[in-house]
Amino acid sequence: MIPPIRIPSSTASTTRFTCSRSRQFASSQIPTPKSQPRSRGSKWAKRGAVVGVVVSGLWVYDHQFNASAVTRSLRTAYIGLLCTLDYKINFSPSKADQIEALHERVANRLKWVIDTNQGLYLKLGQALGLQAALLPKPYREAFGHVFDRAPAVPYDEVIGVFQKDLSLNPLDVFETFSEEPLASASIAQVHKATLKPRLGGEGKEGRVVAVKVQKPAIEKQMEWDLFSYRSLMWMCEKLFDMPSNAKYVSSQMRLETSFTNEANNARRCAELLAQTPELKDDVYVPRVYGEAEGCKESDRIMVMEWVDGCRLNDKKQLEKWNLDLRETMDLAISTMSAMTFSWGFIHCDPHPGNILVRPHPTKKGKPQIILIDHGLYISLPREFREDYCTLWRSLFVLDVPKIENIARKWGIALDANMFASAILLRPFQVNKHKNKKQEKIPEKSQYEQQVELKARMKKMLENEQLIPRELIFLTRCQRMMQANNQLLGSPSSRVNLAARWASIGYTNSLTGSRSLNSVGLSTWLKDRLDAFVFRLTLSIVDLVFWFTLQKQRFLPKEKGGWEDKLQKQFEAMAKEEFGIEIDDTVFLG
Repeated sequence: MIPPIRIPSSTASTTRFTCSRSRQFASSQIPTPKSQPRSRGSKWAKRGAVVGVVVSGLWVYDHQFNASAVTRSLRTAYIGLLCTLDYKINFSPSKADQIEALHERVANRLKWVIDTNQGLYLKLGQALGLQAALLPKPYREAFGHVFDRAPAVPYDEVIGVFQKDLSLNPLDVFETFSEEPLASASIAQVHKATLKPRLGGEGKEGRVVAVKVQKPAIEKQMEWDLFSYRSLMWMCEKLFDMPSNAKYVSSQMRLETSFTNEANNARRCAELLAQTPELKDDVYVPRVYGEAEGCKESDRIMVMEWVDGCRLNDKKQLEKWNLDLRETMDLAISTMSAMTFSWGFIHCDPHPGNILVRPHPTKKGKPQIILIDHGLYISLPREFREDYCTLWRSLFVLDVPKIENIARKWGIALDANMFASAILLRPFQVNKHKNKKQEKIPEKSQYEQQVELKARMKKMLENEQLIPRELIFLTRCQRMMQANNQLLGSPSSRVNLAARWASIGYTNSLTGSRSLNSVGLSTWLKDRLDAFVFRLTLSIVDLVFWFTLQKQRFLPKEKGGWEDKLQKQFEAMAKEEFGIEIDDTVFLG
């Protein structure tokens, strides 16, 4: 047994004192939890948690009740800022060998925004894609997909649009209604339905209709998306020194989302066709059903007559129906030309899916054109339409002073040859350049080429404010019709057909008598000379076109038709004159 160890009293006293002093020192130095001050880290952690909760709440609200409109805009703002900084830092002479990679990064970021946001961004992407023809190659590749089919929304959301706008379900209005859409675009989708029988009027049981329903998110996203688009185009304008016309384009897009506006456009187009003897029996606009037919109208729901037909570029189906390709294309080009030069009221989205063809109901073996999707129209001011008609006619009578005067009036500083070629979308020489032996110019870096292009574009657009905004859509329509012609093998002499309608528009725009007594001998003789030169020029072009068709028919076929050759020549001319590489194959979609 181990005896207990005894500590001397003096030692024990010392130990007790030391422990007591230690406890006293510890209690005085280490504060209790109640009295311990809060650290800065815990404050920031709490603030961060609060901010996180608020941001999460706003995100959930935006996602659930605002169709992610704010989130989409913030996403666009972030990418826009990133692209701007990237250009500011990396677009410099010292990094000339990295310019292509810079363009590729920026183009892929913009593509990602469009693909992620979807909805109206696809329509905005199309607007960017139309300008991408003049931008570096990566942009052309990035925006080539924006003309493809857009994803559809579920049937439940379609029901929601009907309930909100009409306080009805689709089957309260229609006998049948397809839950799956037959087509889906960026802002709407189309369902096939049959009308219910009704008392009185012209309605018949079982009449098949197409019901266009706007995607519900568009209503909430539109203003945010258009603001983002204008901001993005402002950024592009600063980077490339090119006018964007974003306000004008976005105002047209806003109208395009209104189906009430689209219904009015369709009805007006039908009325103008009825007043055009050359077209009224061969071009058809499906009937729009409204209050008069017992169908409630809405800004997001439109009911139209169902008409079967194939796309304008469906060569196999046209040949199966034994429809002449040239007659079909002539009719489509004449329709767009009448709108441009005679009516001044233009369908601005004439891609193959919006121009259908069917065998004529009453003319055996003849085609009939069907125009659909009337959301995007522009009206040309009278003065501009007269100038545009005059310009086209002046190109064919070689009235150089008038051509140059109109170019200056529109604030465009192009030589007559380039201006004429840009309007016609084909190489056209008004002035013959003197043959000069040009010195061999050393090859320039991409940076130098693009800086020079900026300077030339700035000089070309002398006064941006004078440039008619309508030219944006007119050029787009011309290029789309050229592409439609290309897809069918270029059976039509597009330029000549347009020029004939321009002459009609020019004649109709003249005020007062043009008789010898009214205008005098000099003006009367000039009118006759101009008319002769105009007809002669058209005849020569028609003759060359005919020989080209015969060559393609009887000789080994070369790759591409008439329009393909014109496009290649125009692209070569643009590159030679301005260093611009044009590649707008996106219009062939």
